[in-house]
Amino acid sequence: MTLVEVMVAITILLVGVLGTATMIDGANAETSKTKAREGATHLGRQILEISRSVPYRSLTAAAVEAELTARQGLADSEPGSSGHQIKSRKFAYDVAITVCSLDDPKDRLGPHDAAITFCSDTDVLPSGTPETQAKDRNPDDYRRVAVVLSWRARPGAATDTTRQTTILTNPVGGLGPSVSELALDSSHSNPITGEDTRLANFDVETDLPAAQVRWSINGAVQGSASGSGKKWTFDWPLVKADGSPAFFDGTYLVRAEAFDVEGRSGKPRSYTVEVNRIPPLAPTRVEGGRNLNGNRVDLEWQANPEPDVVGYRVYRSTDPTLLGTRVCPTLAAAESYITKPSCMDEEAPAPLSGVSLYYKVVALDRAPDRSLREGQPSAPLQVVEGNSAPTQPSGLIACTGGAPDCNDADGQPAPTGTTVLTWSASTDPDSLDAIKFYRVYRGGNTYDKRYDRLYPTVGKPLTFIDSKPENGPHDYRISAVDERFGESTLSDPVTR
Repeated sequence: MTLVEVMVAITILLVGVLGTATMIDGANAETSKTKAREGATHLGRQILEISRSVPYRSLTAAAVEAELTARQGLADSEPGSSGHQIKSRKFAYDVAITVCSLDDPKDRLGPHDAAITFCSDTDVLPSGTPETQAKDRNPDDYRRVAVVLSWRARPGAATDTTRQTTILTNPVGGLGPSVSELALDSSHSNPITGEDTRLANFDVETDLPAAQVRWSINGAVQGSASGSGKKWTFDWPLVKADGSPAFFDGTYLVRAEAFDVEGRSGKPRSYTVEVNRIPPLAPTRVEGGRNLNGNRVDLEWQANPEPDVVGYRVYRSTDPTLLGTRVCPTLAAAESYITKPSCMDEEAPAPLSGVSLYYKVVALDRAPDRSLREGQPSAPLQVVEGNSAPTQPSGLIACTGGAPDCNDADGQPAPTGTTVLTWSASTDPDSLDAIKFYRVYRGGNTYDKRYDRLYPTVGKPLTFIDSKPENGPHDYRISAVDERFGESTLSDPVTR
């Protein structure tokens, strides 16, 4: 009986041990399969991301495989055998890559170029449609990249596969020629300097023969380049026939775009060029006069049209032929200048019998060596003495747009949330109805608190709308300014 009991116990134990071993072996097998599939998924995603680095025009299965070969850990692990194999995470994967094009019917369909491999499931023109009726000049709308990976989790196990795809959009119309090179020719340097430089010559090269190349400046088409095939040139005129600038000094974006005989374009190319031929032009429309609140002189002028102007300097003299003393700011440091086209000469001398003050304004830019450079001075402005200030504006009131009876100058409800100011007209003792404009001060009564201005319109009330009253409430004041820039005393403040 003892022997029988021992045999039965061994049998039961053996059955239990074998079941446990089988369960462990099955679990290990599933773990191995899961790791293999995770590795395949990661590898497939990596290959698809790499395919995005291939230029669209060159995107083929061979080009993607070439990219894999150039990357560590993704090269063919068995170069002697067919296909592409990659060993990763102790598993060997067979990689199959396919690339084909799709014609999207949303932009209509067109004839499929035999040089491009289209997917078997792409939309196509109905059979018998004449090519002349094709509406899509570039049917190569997308390219689909598919990656199929095959592997065995263990020797003798069944082959597992996974497939991943991505769609890449044709960025420039693929079939047209692209501009591969755009640059100034060898006779020029960047920046373009020299007052005698009247033309900037550019060379263009395309990757495919082009039928036409158009060029533009800051997005505005200027014309077509000369040339043929892959070599083209164009000239950018910087000066008009009368010698005045056709393009002011500044930084410009030059762009060239190529087209084939069907009007299809490829990828354009842009080139940033700086023009720095001459010092700034003389400022124009310089106006000003005694402010009449002390001995100060108010000045303003038309901002220069050159994009590279960095600021202005103002000079005062008693001789119209001389530049004189720098004011606004008075600091005569080499790098000092003002950026706004206005100035208040706080240190102007008091009016003196028989002596006139003259002001000149110069604009500044950066010379080719990046140092500050003054341009030509404006015509001298003579300050006319003996002016009388306008009367103080009165009756200033404020309301908030959206409230009842808070209207604009046309009697229409003012926009909600704005601040609306109204006041009574001032008069000028020197000449009736000669008020040039009204100044609006916000947050104080000093020069730096000048906020805006209002030019009066005959037949309409004096109404100013502050469309940006954020961070209020604000104190508002109004002054009247005559034709000689004589300024009245400021109105009593109103807070809104």
